[in-house]
Amino acid sequence: MSAPDLSALVSARLCHDLISPMGAIRNGMELLQMAPGEAASPERALIAESLETALAKLRYFRLAFGPADPQARQAFGEAVQVTDAMFTGRFTVSWETRGIDMARPRARIVFLAILCLEKSLPMGGNLHVVVSDDIAEFVVEGRRTAAPEALWRHVTEGFPVEDLRPDAVQFALLREALTATGHRIEASFTETGARLLLTEVSRTPT
Repeated sequence: MSAPDLSALVSARLCHDLISPMGAIRNGMELLQMAPGEAASPERALIAESLETALAKLRYFRLAFGPADPQARQAFGEAVQVTDAMFTGRFTVSWETRGIDMARPRARIVFLAILCLEKSLPMGGNLHVVVSDDIAEFVVEGRRTAAPEALWRHVTEGFPVEDLRPDAVQFALLREALTATGHRIEASFTETGARLLLTEVSRTPT
């Protein structure tokens, strides 16, 4: 087993094992709120909100960082649900599909690309993802872009990256996933927007 495959399994294991106890905590919070004489409080609301955020991140990270079985499919509805829960603040994601479901390796690339775009929009923005059988297009309308040039050159051209930080690991994983599946990404940025185009290496976008 390769190191990337092993790392993906470790990520999936961590996410899976953490989701169960956190889900139990959420159930306990709901029972407390239903108890007689228990009034809602700002403190409990903050705990509940933080818990939902943590659960959303774990579900998203399991799909983005975990293993991607080539025989498995990613349901489009789940992709929408997971991204809606993950991105609820300044950065939002909307979807449009012209196909049915995505192959899991391709879906993993899409999830990683979304994380890379979020990293490139420090003040947030709106991302629209269009998925078809042949391509995936990402169009961003943001307030200000700050795309890390070296990291995006690594993604699009394979240039080596020195001193990769943990908060930018998605760029390295995206490049690795593109190479492993025979895909490529073209990226262009403006001061307030961005456009990515994901295609198979053997295909030419129209």
